Amino acid sequence: MVPDDWEGVMGGSQFGAPGSFTPPAGGDAGSNFLSGLLTGPVDTAAAEKVSTGGSHLKSLAENGQFAVNEEGFQAYIKACDFFLDGFTTLIVNVNTLANPAQMGGSDYAKAIASFNVQVANGDPESLIPNLEKMRDGVEQAREAMVIARKNYRETEDAHSMTFAKLNEGLQG
Repeated sequence: MVPDDWEGVMGGSQFGAPGSFTPPAGGDAGSNFLSGLLTGPVDTAAAEKVSTGGSHLKSLAENGQFAVNEEGFQAYIKACDFFLDGFTTLIVNVNTLANPAQMGGSDYAKAIASFNVQVANGDPESLIPNLEKMRDGVEQAREAMVIARKNYRETEDAHSMTFAKLNEGLQG
């Protein structure tokens, strides 16, 4: 049995209408990560791009090479949470395909049922492993955003203290 909302799950509507989310302009690490998340169909190359992008983003943040202000943090967290919140429903629906459907006893029906299983979870390039790879990348990116916001706050605090000391020197 196919769920009523199956078309939306397979059509990419869980990401919104095409072009409905625009990452920040420029070549920053965050927008590079999001471009992999929002490019379209789930294939191995797209999943790898999201996974690698999330890992890279987290590495940059952990090494203090990436910071994000509160407004940027909120935008990126919203995008990450949007994907992660829909992931559970999506993976449950895709898992339906991983079980051979009862389509009849003809060779054609058996071939179609087998094909659906292969597409869903038949090898490392099938839907489920790629969706899980994307989820892992998005989770790492979300962790990166928390670290990057902390980096930004620490930098702002250091600058504030420097200016306060400079101001004291000018006053005294």
